[in-house]
Amino acid sequence: MQKDKKRSGSGWRSRNAPYIIAFTLAVVMFMLVAPEVNEGDSMDPSISGGQLLVVSKSSYAPNRDIPERDSIVILEKTESQKISDDNIIARVAGLPDETVEIKGGKVLIDGREYVTENGIKGASGDMKIKLGKREVFLLCDNREELLDSRNSKLGAVDMKEIKGNVLFRIWPFSEFGGIK
Repeated sequence: MQKDKKRSGSGWRSRNAPYIIAFTLAVVMFMLVAPEVNEGDSMDPSISGGQLLVVSKSSYAPNRDIPERDSIVILEKTESQKISDDNIIARVAGLPDETVEIKGGKVLIDGREYVTENGIKGASGDMKIKLGKREVFLLCDNREELLDSRNSKLGAVDMKEIKGNVLFRIWPFSEFGGIK
């Protein structure tokens, strides 16, 4: 009788092992990444409204790495609500301790013109800001939108307010993959 109990117990584990593994992986994945739907056109042409993105839950808390220039990040809801009803997705243009200036339709970082990897350049308005040791300057790819650091209500963003990095697009399937 004791042997039968052992067999049935081990049989249950072997029968359910794939489900246990899948559940464990799902929990771990949701701790590391999250889905995000882009609302609006502030990141056009790179990301269109309604596209589903996968965002890493990267934290830039004190003593952690800084985001890379041109990486696309999402702000914490509490920070983005200053200027938007939804999360803000934007591109990291200026890094800590840099000076960002917008003058004559050009974005200058420490005096050099900033152009994204996919060729987006320029911005409206005139401003100059010196970033602190934990601050970044965010720009939307649709430079007509002011849902980024050019908006005086948001300004330079403390890195701890970044919720994560956009890893890739999963919807629509025709555009599945990385984002430049």
